Amino acid sequence: MIGSRRFPAILLALGIGLSLALPAEAQRPDRVKIGGTVAVTGRFSSDWGPGIIEFMKGWERLVNAEGGVFVREYNAKLPIELVLYDDESSPEKSVELYEKLAAVDKVQFFIGPGSSPITLRASTVAERLKIPMILVEANSPIIYARGFQWIAGVDRPAQYWSIPYFDLLKELRDKGVANYRTIAFLIEDHPHTKDIAEGSVELAKKAGLEVVATESVPFQTSDFSAVIAKFKQLSPDIVSSSGWTPTSVPFVKQANELGLKPRELHVIHLVPEFAQQTGLKLAEGVTGETHIARKHLDQRYLTILKQLNVGDPYGFKSLVLPIRYLALETMRRGIEAAGTLDREKFMAALRTLQFDTLHGPHRFNYNVKLGNRVLNGMGEKYLYAGQFQNGKIVIIAPAAAADGPYRPAPRQ
Repeated sequence: MIGSRRFPAILLALGIGLSLALPAEAQRPDRVKIGGTVAVTGRFSSDWGPGIIEFMKGWERLVNAEGGVFVREYNAKLPIELVLYDDESSPEKSVELYEKLAAVDKVQFFIGPGSSPITLRASTVAERLKIPMILVEANSPIIYARGFQWIAGVDRPAQYWSIPYFDLLKELRDKGVANYRTIAFLIEDHPHTKDIAEGSVELAKKAGLEVVATESVPFQTSDFSAVIAKFKQLSPDIVSSSGWTPTSVPFVKQANELGLKPRELHVIHLVPEFAQQTGLKLAEGVTGETHIARKHLDQRYLTILKQLNVGDPYGFKSLVLPIRYLALETMRRGIEAAGTLDREKFMAALRTLQFDTLHGPHRFNYNVKLGNRVLNGMGEKYLYAGQFQNGKIVIIAPAAAADGPYRPAPRQ
């Protein structure tokens, strides 16, 4: 009787021992869950919007059709599940949703939201909960100067945003194609837009331009009459709008109505929505920056667009999709490099992660001094200068990525 009572206990002990001895493969999760928010609605939706989620889910389908992401710890590929929410262009809403992604959806990793202002707040959730976050369209240096340990962003500092454009202006002047001498800046007082302007002012000076005005306006300004009146008096060759698309559109419209006719008009976000909202006539000849160039797109990116029935890659959220694709690929490659879903090991792997893209090597940079700040975890995603020509975006710089030449287009 005593032996019979002890037998179940022995089996139980053996069972515990067997469960402890099971290989890691048997305990692997059934998927890798990555969570994030996107400005599907709200003020920033003109640059982001529902198309971003459609593209990201297309990437998820593509990776899973290939078997998923390989995790060496389990000696297996795991499918990826993206859990995505609309943050309504609100930093506060984004914080709330990232907390939900961690507590309710139980994601293992975060993919960052769109824009520096939203990321500035949302990234505090990653730091507090110690969940890795790959930042995407977030290039304000202040984000990377806070000593955070759980973030890394694929974009380069905002101050470098317009390098291809001002390099092109210097080249055009040296060749006698367009001898611009003066420039005036409209600056929306907001992270990202203000940081880009800070860098652009210095880049303009290095290109040999005289900066005749730097006029700052509050976020979401709608009346630009005072700034336009000042610019008309100064009559600069170039007017550059360092503002979000919902700011640049009314500024350009009002400038036209009030008779401001610069020889060159530049905006920092060259997106199809700008031309749609100003009208093709006003958009013609406008220059600006974008993350896309046909010559620097890989086949997997084009496959996703084909799945979404997108024929023209420049016509579908072209400012942000290439950098979001890079961020998603960085997440996949980071997991594979770490060989585990362990969060600390993943962040450690990012420090040495490097892979080639069509625009050059991608890597993260640490302990980089920019002004009086030390930045950690910033990437090197290159930008391109483009121009609206005959209603279409044409990449004009750098030369290796250009679709065609720059065309002078004075305002009429």
